[in-house]
Amino acid sequence: MKLKIKFVGFENKETEVDVNGQSYSEILESLGINPETVVVVKDNLPVPVDEKAEGGEIKVVRVISGG
Repeated sequence: MKLKIKFVGFENKETEVDVNGQSYSEILESLGINPETVVVVKDNLPVPVDEKAEGGEIKVVRVISGG
């Protein structure tokens, strides 16, 4: 199953990966992205990064915090 990923706040804007039963956090880690620094959005709703990924399209939004 293919998953199209659009990145918001990153240099790389888009990629496509095979899901292979992985969770979103496993996919992010394989791309060199710390899952704790982003929000995964599917169908305009945030999804838990430990949820099993499905085919389709997601957005990965970099979270910026300050204090």
